[in-house]
Amino acid sequence: MKLRSWSLAAVLSLTAALVPASDALAAPSAAAVPSCTGGSICFFTGSRYDGRSWEWVARDGYHDMPAAFHDNVGSFVANVDGCFINWDPKETRVVRNGDNRIDYRSDFGGRIDGVGNTC
Repeated sequence: MKLRSWSLAAVLSLTAALVPASDALAAPSAAAVPSCTGGSICFFTGSRYDGRSWEWVARDGYHDMPAAFHDNVGSFVANVDGCFINWDPKETRVVRNGDNRIDYRSDFGGRIDGVGNTC
C-alpha cells in the first residue's frame, strides 16, 4: 500500500474548504436595535446606537434637542409616532412607531433641531 503525501498548501486548502469560518472571522452583523420605552423616541449621538443617549417622551410635547444632540443624531429608535424638525430652513421628517436608523447623521440627523408630536 502506497501512502500519499500531501503538500502543506493542499492540506490548508482542504481544511479551509471543510471547516466553516468561526464567528470571529464572519462578517460583522448589524447592531441589535435597543429597546426604547413605549411612548418615546430614543436618540444616540453615535451610529449603531452608540455614544450618549437621550429619550424624548411624547406626552411632554415639543422639545428642542439637547445641546449634544443638536445637529448630531447618529441613530434613533422610535417607539411612538413623532416629527423631527430642522428650523432653518424649516424641514420636517415624520417618524412612525417602530422606525429606527442605525446611521442617521449623514441624513436628517445632521440637521435636527427638535422633536415633537406632529409635523
